[in-house]
Amino acid sequence: MGAVELGVVELLVYADRLGGTLSALRVLLDGPLRDFGGVHVLPFYVPFDGADAGFDPIDHTRVDPRLGTWNDVRALSATRGLTADLVVNHVSSSSAEFLDWLENGEASEHAGMFLRFDTVFPDGATEEQITAFYRPRPGLPFTPFQGADGSRYLVWTTFLPTQVDLDVRHPAARAYLRRVLRTLAANGVTTVRLDAVGYAVKSADNDSFMSSQTLDFARVITNLAHAEGLEVLVEVHAHHTQQIAISQIADLV
Repeated sequence: MGAVELGVVELLVYADRLGGTLSALRVLLDGPLRDFGGVHVLPFYVPFDGADAGFDPIDHTRVDPRLGTWNDVRALSATRGLTADLVVNHVSSSSAEFLDWLENGEASEHAGMFLRFDTVFPDGATEEQITAFYRPRPGLPFTPFQGADGSRYLVWTTFLPTQVDLDVRHPAARAYLRRVLRTLAANGVTTVRLDAVGYAVKSADNDSFMSSQTLDFARVITNLAHAEGLEVLVEVHAHHTQQIAISQIADLV
């Protein structure tokens, strides 16, 4: 059963907090919780217990072995719809991709994957522009990093200094997101929730939350998900008019 079937109620859950592991969660869903027609398992990637409870993946394509394996994920989806999160705005600063970029700079295959201050403001920015961005945390959305050759970068970090933002318009970031989508689809996931998609595109001429550029990106990532046979759920904590706008693009909001 898919997550969007009429009358289906989906359980939203952290595997470590209900059951303790993915296999134990499946036992509950096959037993006392069998009336749930679908399950949305919140981030079970490496690590599930990072600084932002799994929403700061070091490896978005691996199941944290403390929770189980991809076999356990496939078993969960065998008789029910399965939703998983696609963290589109950022990855962990400890991810292999980010560390490789810091080590190898422009020679890294991941060069361009991460959003830098200069990407949005190639000619510099005024105080008014820098402070105009909508952010769910106090302070400015940038963190300085230093490469192995001594180069200094000011990287966008919308949420935490350890969550480095993707430049979702860059081919390297698009390739990364496509790889994650393919991994999820190949392992039984039927729906992806686009986590923090409202913040994903930064522009110098607006507050960069749920802008027209955001909607353009939502179309792109939705098409990529559909190409893998995945339905798309969009998470937007905002006024209902903004939810209505993006609901014309995704399958669920």
